[in-house]
Amino acid sequence: MKTGSLILISVYACLAVSCRTVGDAPAAIRMFDAGRTSGYQVRIRTEQAEVTGILIVKHIDGEWRGSLMNEFGLKAFDLVASERKCRLIHVVPFLDKWYIRRTIERDFIYLFRDAPKGKAARNKRLTRTGEGAFVLKNTARHIEYTFQAFTL
Repeated sequence: MKTGSLILISVYACLAVSCRTVGDAPAAIRMFDAGRTSGYQVRIRTEQAEVTGILIVKHIDGEWRGSLMNEFGLKAFDLVASERKCRLIHVVPFLDKWYIRRTIERDFIYLFRDAPKGKAARNKRLTRTGEGAFVLKNTARHIEYTFQAFTL
């Protein structure tokens, strides 16, 4: 397996996931519903590498908690996010560099804020590409995050 590519679908994770219809919030596209577990197929693309997998996110005790994993159930990372910050934990070694972690944390916090602005919104573009599908672009780092909601 190439270090730059984690492939989709963890079967045991899919069994525990339910999906929802994503709606628009007035100031931003709301991706995650605080009342449900959200499941997304994710592709993170840069000029040098691509990471794909499944992101499972749930709102627990005032925080968003989630995991990005591949089809074999190998975790790329876990995340814990609040309105102010996002923290990656249990990061796979090829992503466990301070500059990679910081970039992913800053990009993901953009997704969890109700109305991102200021530093959080700088160089980021979030667009709906279809029903339950979103693309987040970090224009400064040339990273594209593609999210596609899935149902069981």
